[in-house]
Amino acid sequence: MKICFTYNVKHNNSYSTGSSQEDLEFDSQEVITSIEKALQKLGHKVFKVEANLDAYNILKENRKKIDLVFNIAEGLSGDARESQIPLFCEMLKIPYTHSSPTTHALKLNKHLAKAVLKSAGIRSPKSQIVESTAQLKTLNLKYPLIVKPNKEGSSKGIFNDSVVRDMAGLKKAVNRLLKNFGVEVLVEEYIDGRELTVALLGNPPKVLPIIEQKFDFLPKGFNKIAGYETKWIYEDRLDDLSKGYACPAKLSKTIQNNVEKTSLKIWHILNVKDCARIDYRLKGNALYFIEINTLPGINPDEKMINYFPLAARKAGISFEKLVDTLINSALKRQPEV
Repeated sequence: MKICFTYNVKHNNSYSTGSSQEDLEFDSQEVITSIEKALQKLGHKVFKVEANLDAYNILKENRKKIDLVFNIAEGLSGDARESQIPLFCEMLKIPYTHSSPTTHALKLNKHLAKAVLKSAGIRSPKSQIVESTAQLKTLNLKYPLIVKPNKEGSSKGIFNDSVVRDMAGLKKAVNRLLKNFGVEVLVEEYIDGRELTVALLGNPPKVLPIIEQKFDFLPKGFNKIAGYETKWIYEDRLDDLSKGYACPAKLSKTIQNNVEKTSLKIWHILNVKDCARIDYRLKGNALYFIEINTLPGINPDEKMINYFPLAARKAGISFEKLVDTLINSALKRQPEV
């Protein structure tokens, strides 16, 4: 097939607590090249398009030459930026991989996604949105709390001091996010428990081996969260990557069944397509939904911790097979292709 590969490339590799971390979610040139080569090895002709301001016109001019868009683009700006390429494809009637514009936009708004899932009986930590520190006086939440940008992914804006235990720490964390990420900050009750991440793949979806994120390698006193320092600093320093995770996670059969059942329920409620990765906290036997990523990273480098392809490998799925499965999953929705 003639496949158009859409993406956003990362230009910056250094971020700070005082940074908007604008392109942190984007993929490295190495990942983009790896996916392009996988597509070519599968026998497809590949046409690359960076999801910039020119993307729509390029897709429009070439739409009759494109059989399918393989989309991993995070988009440029706005609270529905991950919907950018899917929207273009919908307008131009080009088949594409991954979820619809509506699903991408809904899941990026953490508070809204949690509200939708809570209405369907999915447990999630209690939380509130604030747009100023003055609104902190009206919070009806119990410490400790964790403070996050409401409409970001890849742990953007989440640092060790995002877990707060008093009003002073809360104000400091909220002010930082308001300054760097805009008007909506999510303040959420912190669940002190095990962190699980679940990859789903295919059409119909298959739950891949469940991963438990480990935190024993973090400095003494560090909060056990998958924040920026954990993902982008300390995991990179591990001499043995298995210290950072357990896959498959050691869970009782009852809990494992609950995690799998809950993940499939979330998939169907949000109308997810092709793949997703869902993060949970497990406290005792209580499972708490944290967030879902409908554009999970697919870095093939086995020397790095990237949870979606890691779970795929544990399931016996090679990187090329993973890419092929995403394509075939999308094609099932487009029989004419």
